[in-house]
Amino acid sequence: MIEDNEVKAENVTVQLGTTGFLVCKVTGTDRVGLNWNQISWIRRRDWHILSSGSHTYTNDERFTVLHAPGSNVWTMQIKFVQQRDSGLYECQISTATGIMSHFVNLQVVVPEAFILGSGELHVDMGSTINLVCIIEKSPTPPQYVFWQRNDHMINYDDSRHDITIETTPGPRTHSRLIIREPQITDSGNYTCSASNTEPASIYVFVSKGDNTAAISKRKVNSGITSTSVAFNTCHSCILIKFMYLIPSAVLTLLAIHS
Repeated sequence: MIEDNEVKAENVTVQLGTTGFLVCKVTGTDRVGLNWNQISWIRRRDWHILSSGSHTYTNDERFTVLHAPGSNVWTMQIKFVQQRDSGLYECQISTATGIMSHFVNLQVVVPEAFILGSGELHVDMGSTINLVCIIEKSPTPPQYVFWQRNDHMINYDDSRHDITIETTPGPRTHSRLIIREPQITDSGNYTCSASNTEPASIYVFVSKGDNTAAISKRKVNSGITSTSVAFNTCHSCILIKFMYLIPSAVLTLLAIHS
């Protein structure tokens, strides 16, 4: 007996680039009289017969049917899973009384990495750089997470004792980079690279507190100056317009008295 209801299809989640296994197990029936060579795997999106019995019928060498002699399990193995492999697969068995089917829905996920915050981080000298990289949509935790500043690897830099990297693997792997009392030379592009994702980056600016305040003051003064110029311009416009209105009023008064 195998599942014959498409609505109750088994969901299998596989990470992009890894190996997926679609399992079909036959239980609760007498094997006598059952033609085991009629057990087939079918890809439902194009109704392509991938295997029949222990033989594979596809030019895609990533697909292989696994079956040990005497076993009641037929497993479709898919190596280097791609996004196009997503979808419904059917394990079909022909018996003397009809056809039974078991459905497996393959979901291919692509892990993603991102660093909390915006694309830039401004910190003062003597404070702390605290960066958190998150890797999600990963059924299995990444084998490694590396941190870099520009082209320099940070993880194994024994010359720095003010740097801490803590990585907590899981469904959402967290990797935290802490640099205590950073200097100007710690400014640069910081990259988090995991074994199963594209890297994520953030640019860190380290500056003296006075410099940061000066930059903010310049921005404020620049806004005030722009407003003053705009006001003066508008004030001039009003004066010019008023000067043009005076002759018209005088002419009107002269016309009345005449």
